[in-house]
Amino acid sequence: MQTHFWYRPTFANMLDNRTETLAIVGVGAAQVGLHLLGLPGWACPFKALFGIPCPGCGLTTATGALLHGQFSSALQTHAFAPLFLGAFVLMGAVLVLPKNVSTNLVARVAQVERKTGLTAWFAVALMIYWFVRLLGLV
Repeated sequence: MQTHFWYRPTFANMLDNRTETLAIVGVGAAQVGLHLLGLPGWACPFKALFGIPCPGCGLTTATGALLHGQFSSALQTHAFAPLFLGAFVLMGAVLVLPKNVSTNLVARVAQVERKTGLTAWFAVALMIYWFVRLLGLV
């Protein structure tokens, strides 16, 4: 049985690649850490190149607000911040949990992706949200 493109476990595959996951968690933690310390982080290359914010613009600020318990402010800044923070925590957990536990966790994530296409639907929803933000409707 062939898996439909939308139902391929892309997030689970990334979680299974420890080097890739460590790089994303490391860079993300550094960016949010710099923001929380009031220091400049990395500017958005998409915005610098095209002059418009990328789908993820505002996530650092929104994540900082979440970590300070400012949920309303976080959601106003970027509605997907809680989901990204959850994915970030899951990625960190995969890195620090014992190998057998992290392997089972990655397998469960893959199973959810195969059954629901959750990662692909999340990406589509993020693009729609981005478009709505660009139009100034949110």
